[in-house]
Amino acid sequence: MLRIACNIRTTCNSDKTKKRMILLLMVAIINTLIVNMAIASEKNSYSATNFQILEDVNGSYRFSEIISPEWNERYLDYPEEILSLGITKSVYWVRFKLPAEVIGKSPEDYFLQLNNPNIDKIDLYMPTIDKEVNYLISEIGVSRPAANKEITHNTWVFSLPHQFSESNYLYLRLESTSALRLPVILWQKEAFLKESFLKQSGFGVVYGVLLAMVLLNLFIFFALREKVYLFYVLYMGSMFFYQFQVHGYLKLFVDIPYGLYNRIFWILLGATFIFSVYFTREFLQVRANAPVFDKILTGIMLLAVLQGALGAYGWNVWANHIAHGLGLLGPIFMMILAAIRFRQGFKPARYYLFAWGLLLMGVLLWSLAAYIDNPFPAVNYLLVATAGESILLTFALADRVRILRLKKDELDEKVEHYRDLSLTDELTGLYNKRYLHKRLAEEITAAAKNNGSLSLMVIDIDYFKYYNDNYGHWEGDKVLAKLGQIFMFLLTEPNEAFRYGGEEFTILLPNTNYNEALPIAENIRERLRMESFTPASDIKVTVTVSIGVTEMNPGDDIASLFQRADEALYKAKTQGRNRTVVVA
Repeated sequence: MLRIACNIRTTCNSDKTKKRMILLLMVAIINTLIVNMAIASEKNSYSATNFQILEDVNGSYRFSEIISPEWNERYLDYPEEILSLGITKSVYWVRFKLPAEVIGKSPEDYFLQLNNPNIDKIDLYMPTIDKEVNYLISEIGVSRPAANKEITHNTWVFSLPHQFSESNYLYLRLESTSALRLPVILWQKEAFLKESFLKQSGFGVVYGVLLAMVLLNLFIFFALREKVYLFYVLYMGSMFFYQFQVHGYLKLFVDIPYGLYNRIFWILLGATFIFSVYFTREFLQVRANAPVFDKILTGIMLLAVLQGALGAYGWNVWANHIAHGLGLLGPIFMMILAAIRFRQGFKPARYYLFAWGLLLMGVLLWSLAAYIDNPFPAVNYLLVATAGESILLTFALADRVRILRLKKDELDEKVEHYRDLSLTDELTGLYNKRYLHKRLAEEITAAAKNNGSLSLMVIDIDYFKYYNDNYGHWEGDKVLAKLGQIFMFLLTEPNEAFRYGGEEFTILLPNTNYNEALPIAENIRERLRMESFTPASDIKVTVTVSIGVTEMNPGDDIASLFQRADEALYKAKTQGRNRTVVVA
């Protein structure tokens, strides 16, 4: 954690951090690809495809009615390999028989999987035969108790009964306010256990990546206290828990009432959209740089609030339509906005653009599945896309911090430069009169509080006006600059030298009494006297100074301390100059 903090604050070792994140993403994608390749190449799993469907608009049909011969003509052939009936208020009855590859084999060796954990109600009728045909009924779905599951799994898995009747139809009664999409798969048991292990491992890696990104950026938020990291954590945290629920894991581990389960689902989805807007607004600095688009973001957020409220109050179908609309249009809008900010010169937007592009591919599959039959089979790619987005957004944040920190450093340098200009004398490099009064007030207060000593030295160049008049101000500036160099060379902290004005200088000596200040003053005087100036090619001149020294007495303020130092300087001048005088 300490190393991470160093990376954040100084942008050191950023390449190592990025490589680790890329490695995590690669592991997640490879793991998922392995799962899908395993599923695709597995010879011991078969999709049921010979579906016939019957729409029950009011949900009033009884099982005893729909299996009677006179209802046969009402069923319509459904030619697709995967049931995909969209978002609908209707109840659908579906009947099918086992795939031809399974006919004649022992039914006890197979599992039947209904591979969508988010169907509200599923009634499964499996035919058995002893002396006559009977049906084993299983009532499952997210609106029903988890105890109804025959096998603990995030989807719906059943064993085929010993006396299963291959010649009769299996029936499904499907009722759901979410997209009614349901792959029906027959698995050889050993193959199912292998697939389940690979799939759950893949989920574990992807959830681990998401959780790692959330915790990493939460730590960064506490380190930097920048709102954009908090919004990232809230956005990805909501997405994490939404994905955890939508893939059936919440229901698997916590059997909560359907009303509460449904509210949690819609609140999490709404929060995901809302926090994505807050994150986008803060990260891309939309309010200041794209105010028109900021209004559209507000509209998206209001739609997300409406969607969450409708879903929480049970208007699931309408909430689903809004959610899928936001899922389709939201990422596209975010990408357009990121492209605009990138063109405006905001470089971190490139990672943001890639992140939403990756998510868009997964969201398109998720959203279109509700309206288009048999879209491209990319099971769980939305989850992988989300994990990829979380990593790319972390890159974007790191790049944003780097650029903002560079700008801040540049601004700090300018501020420091102009501050130095306002507090220092350009010719000598010493502090100026303005800064002297500030420091003198601070040191007087500190000396009085701590009962310490403080000395003040006032220095004036002897006959400086005469020097300027005879040799010119350019040569006089050389004398001033040289004296400034002598001060810098001879004085050590905490002693400080100031150019008070013209040819007059002051030196502040904290924790120094006048007996200690006197040799310092004499050293300065002698050092300047030993310097030789050549204001003309055939002339060599020496320059001297007069110095007045005093020490702070109880009750002194700036005025009284300066008055005594000036008195000492006046005595040095009247006594012949080129000397140091102390007035205690």
